[in-house]
Amino acid sequence: MTTTERLAQRFVIGLLFATMLIRVALIAGDWGFGDVDAYWQAALRLRTDQPLYLPGVDPDSYQVFRYTPWFAWLWVPLTYLPQPVVEWVWAAVLAAASVAILAGLARLRSPAAWALALIITPWLLSLVQVGNIQPLVVAMLGFGISRPSGPWWIGIAASLKGVPLVFGLVYLARREWLRLAASVAVTAILLAPTLLYDLSGYTTNPGRSFSLYYYVSPSAWFVAAAAASVLALVLAIRRSPYVWVAAAVAVMLLPPRTHVTYATFLVVGLLGGQRDRIEQPGDRG
Repeated sequence: MTTTERLAQRFVIGLLFATMLIRVALIAGDWGFGDVDAYWQAALRLRTDQPLYLPGVDPDSYQVFRYTPWFAWLWVPLTYLPQPVVEWVWAAVLAAASVAILAGLARLRSPAAWALALIITPWLLSLVQVGNIQPLVVAMLGFGISRPSGPWWIGIAASLKGVPLVFGLVYLARREWLRLAASVAVTAILLAPTLLYDLSGYTTNPGRSFSLYYYVSPSAWFVAAAAASVLALVLAIRRSPYVWVAAAVAVMLLPPRTHVTYATFLVVGLLGGQRDRIEQPGDRG
């Protein structure tokens, strides 16, 4: 790397750092725990034998519960505690997951990782402030996929947000058929309790979001999501190491309802792609 390139790199990193500080300062006091309240209210409905999925609710309201029932089950015992205590303990858990994500990127010691860390720091903060489970999902996937327990982490994440099942393509690229099958099986098992509930009130309207579905058109969203999914599948079949990033991009584009914070899934692609090597045919001689 030339001196000019090194200076340009440092300038960009410095600019991102300054921008990160400004963005964090602007949102630092905005604590609402809206998503925590959605989890809390869903658990209260289970306690009082009310429908888990409420019909006729504004799709952009925090009253909407889009998760699998097992997640609401976990919150039922918590509703016997003071809600403010639960909110701040949950925020601490999400904050710890966020710090682990940023530390994992920093340990890669690459400009791309540092840049991504600076970009997503305000997004992670905003997720902690509303209490959204996203940082925990990203941490589970980023640090868990290549572990022996990897299929469990993919299954848990996919049962919560659906699209993380795409990361199972990493196992396809590695020809780890049992791990791929296990990921699908765990997802199916964790989603199965959904059939025990009345789904007539489940909100399928994606509402307002940062997806192509909302900003452009459903057709544009479908084309982009399909193209990203096919690309990730092709790279998995070809055993390309870029399947990590391709899967992360597909996970970002697939949901018709998404948020800018879904870019945090790129962490999974970067951590996995940097740490793991997908063996190519003939590598073993």
